[in-house]
Amino acid sequence: MNGPCFFSLHGVRFGPVARLPSMKQETEQFKRDYLPMQSAMQRMAEALLGSEEDAADVVQDCFVTLWDEREKLRRVVNREAWCITLVKRRCVDLLRKRKPTVELDERTMARAEEESASAEERLRVALQMVDRLPERQAQAVRLKHLEAADTERIASEMHISTGNVYTLLSRAYSTLKQMILEYEKR
Repeated sequence: MNGPCFFSLHGVRFGPVARLPSMKQETEQFKRDYLPMQSAMQRMAEALLGSEEDAADVVQDCFVTLWDEREKLRRVVNREAWCITLVKRRCVDLLRKRKPTVELDERTMARAEEESASAEERLRVALQMVDRLPERQAQAVRLKHLEAADTERIASEMHISTGNVYTLLSRAYSTLKQMILEYEKR
């Protein structure tokens, strides 16, 4: 009885009517459509979450959603892209829900403050060294490292060629290296 299905109502015959797939047919179709993507979904989740167990939970949750939405998904053209996007969104949701697990004790805070003070001191000394460079070298270094200017912008602002920018920076770095070595000897 695989042919078209006809039905009659009050003696009037209607047909053919499309048969609804059985649960077994739906299950088999779902397996054919989505199970081949499971490993790609798992790899994506592991890459985003860094945990095989969390990734497996996310993928399982995604498969529940896929099953629940299977009627709507029949219209989806690129199932793999849809699945990967679903996994990404679920991973992002999970990461947002997580709370930081690092507890900061007093020693950790004190060490962080010391490191911050040390970094500020190193920056202050480095800026003093740059100030001791010849004016054009100091200007090139400030543009390059404090304003993140590229070579073309430095050349334009200083009204020199890019080759001269490289020369100024090279000489400045050489001088700074010597200043750093002298500073470390103290």
